[in-house]
Amino acid sequence: PYRLRCPSFVLRSAGQVVSEGLRPESAGWMACGSCWGVVWAFCKALSYALLLSVAMRKHWDWFQWCAGSIYVECRSPENIPYESNVTQLRAILPSAGQTGTTAVITALRELDFRAYHTDDHGAMAKYVMMDGADPVTWANTVSRCRMEALSLEPLVDLLPLALSVSPKAKVILTWRDYHSWLQSAYTGGGTKDKRLSTVMNRLKGANAVLPWLQLVDCWTGVFWRLQLEGRPLAKPPELVSWLFRQMCFGYAWPHTNVYSRGVFKMQASEEAYLAHIDEIRRSTPPDRLLELDVRTATWRTLEEFLGLPLARGDGRLPRSLRSKLNRTNDPYIQSGSPWVLLGICLFCSMHAVNYCLLALIGRTVLPSPVLSTSCKPSCSA
Repeated sequence: PYRLRCPSFVLRSAGQVVSEGLRPESAGWMACGSCWGVVWAFCKALSYALLLSVAMRKHWDWFQWCAGSIYVECRSPENIPYESNVTQLRAILPSAGQTGTTAVITALRELDFRAYHTDDHGAMAKYVMMDGADPVTWANTVSRCRMEALSLEPLVDLLPLALSVSPKAKVILTWRDYHSWLQSAYTGGGTKDKRLSTVMNRLKGANAVLPWLQLVDCWTGVFWRLQLEGRPLAKPPELVSWLFRQMCFGYAWPHTNVYSRGVFKMQASEEAYLAHIDEIRRSTPPDRLLELDVRTATWRTLEEFLGLPLARGDGRLPRSLRSKLNRTNDPYIQSGSPWVLLGICLFCSMHAVNYCLLALIGRTVLPSPVLSTSCKPSCSA
């Protein structure tokens, strides 16, 4: 048989080559070309993987798009007149996650409150999460965004600051027994969050390699207008707000110092968890505090506390979409919204285009290995 010097590659026998009308030399070129094609494809894939890894590790932020968003949020002409040194908050939720904060925020939205949970202010009002925030600037941000209800989780240490600049706010303490909370935090929250973030970080890394969304924003201004408005994220999610939340979510930015504060500082300790509940009770005047177990709480209880007309009777508050049966702890992903699925497809498409561009650059800059003289076959019978 005719053999080539390409590693571990064996061409067809001489009889097969002749019967198919091919010259041995031509077959050799094909074989060596195929061999180098595999190597070249592997090199392209490896190069893109390395580039993606660097972009994610260095947190490439083209044009300071995300970092600069903190100076744009809630600064539309409609929002600016509301800016004040005191907030217009009517409800503050200072409890830890997995205690029912999402259910209460959902209920407040049904009561027409402009309510912000972590997903909302982490994307649209990042200064709220700032470590060591100046009270005046903090109040300016909250009032400018026209917030009426705010969940502080995970930065529950912000309660004294929030109360000091929110004279009209009432505090809703959601709670559950420690062992139930601990199990939910580990199985329903932390584990699922880590699993989802691992996948999503690699998907959205496509925009760190090349600034596709930034270019779209330059051409259309669609993300710019979203930041100026600064409203809570829609339910079900819209494509633009979901994409922006994925790219510029300030939850774990260095300026928040989130992993050394609030819920994370508790380190899931029973003593710290109970001490936090006790601190909320001691920090809040009794007439401004409502303690809720969302499993039994009713609309009447919430409406009476907030001084609203009793329009919904004794029905139970809406339950959170999050449950132990969900595959993720992200209600947007779990909802299966077509816009979320389209957003995931867009990230995948960005990866595909990035890879093709990298391959094109490689072919332009480097000589084709198939045409290299070092690939000449040496054939022997």
